[in-house]
Amino acid sequence: METWHALAVMSAGMLKFLFAPVVSYQFGHTYWQTVLLTAAGGGLGAIIFYRGGRQILEWFRQRALRRRRRALAAGRPAKAVFTRTNRMIVRVKRSYGLKGLAFVLTPFLSVPVTALLAAKYFRHDKRALPTLLMAVAAWSLVLSAVWRFTG
Repeated sequence: METWHALAVMSAGMLKFLFAPVVSYQFGHTYWQTVLLTAAGGGLGAIIFYRGGRQILEWFRQRALRRRRRALAAGRPAKAVFTRTNRMIVRVKRSYGLKGLAFVLTPFLSVPVTALLAAKYFRHDKRALPTLLMAVAAWSLVLSAVWRFTG
């Protein structure tokens, strides 16, 4: 297995987990190599974005506060934005909690977004990062099998 191929699969696992097995199989990796590389990439991404999430979330919070102050200074009401995705995230959080967030959203939203959401909503829960890592490992097994037999 070439190092560059492994790094490409791990990078795909960090950024767009759903399609990382496809990248791996295009390089000719076996099922277990694919599982290992996608889990390692997704796990590394979860750790990086969960741990670094505080700084990123604080930047977004400060940005939102600046926009709100500008709108109020200009005499416009500051408006809240409720999108379909925001509603879905809140619904999953309230209905299923940390496990729902980790196991439902990881492959569909991407590892960075899921890790940031976990950092935002579950930063005080010691189980947050281990739960994210378990979800990445479980989805790596499932997605590697699905793409193996459909691709």
